[in-house]
Amino acid sequence: MRLCVVVFLTVASAISINALYLQHAPRIAGAAVQNFNPGTHEAVTTTAATAALPAKTPRARTDALADAGQAAAHQPASRSPAKSASAKLVKAIQRELSDRGYAAGDESGVPNLQSRAAIVAYEFDEHMPLTGEPSAPVLKSLIFGRAAGKGGPGPADRFERKQRLVAQVQQALAAMRYRSGPADGRLDAETRAAIRKFESDHQLKAAGRLTERVILELVIAMGRPFDADG
Repeated sequence: MRLCVVVFLTVASAISINALYLQHAPRIAGAAVQNFNPGTHEAVTTTAATAALPAKTPRARTDALADAGQAAAHQPASRSPAKSASAKLVKAIQRELSDRGYAAGDESGVPNLQSRAAIVAYEFDEHMPLTGEPSAPVLKSLIFGRAAGKGGPGPADRFERKQRLVAQVQQALAAMRYRSGPADGRLDAETRAAIRKFESDHQLKAAGRLTERVILELVIAMGRPFDADG
């Protein structure tokens, strides 16, 4: 009798161990499966229907993505580049400049270097900031400003006569390492030599003169206009 009880208990234990630990997890749809997560020491319940689904994004990554999205939402909208002057505007400026004796070239509607140099000369004569850019204020000044009815540009050495403008040119040349002397507004031999070197580097005739084309090239190189009044 005792032997039968021992045999029965042994068989029952073997069946229980086999069912609990040796058999594969059930594959029946909807059957619950207990998976042990060693990282959190927690049991995670899944089913055969959900076991094939992709794993969820870790919370840290989800939070990072959310933060990135919020940061992007608060970024200011990028400014679109300024629209170039229309061909109609450029053509009108070229026509008005030519009528007043400025060498603006053909009325092509294209703001080439010749037209921009003529704009620089006009801006200087009218005490405007030297930009060389075809703009509505330039056209308005040509039609309604002090130059209305006038003809012909100023004297050929008009830039060199302006001591404060010469000082600005000397500062620009020094910033680009063409000269090292003081910006005293004197167009001396050192300044002329620096201008010649600048002209040579920009495919201009190395004359050492402060012309509208040199002013324009300096404006382009610096990325900012000169002040015609100093």
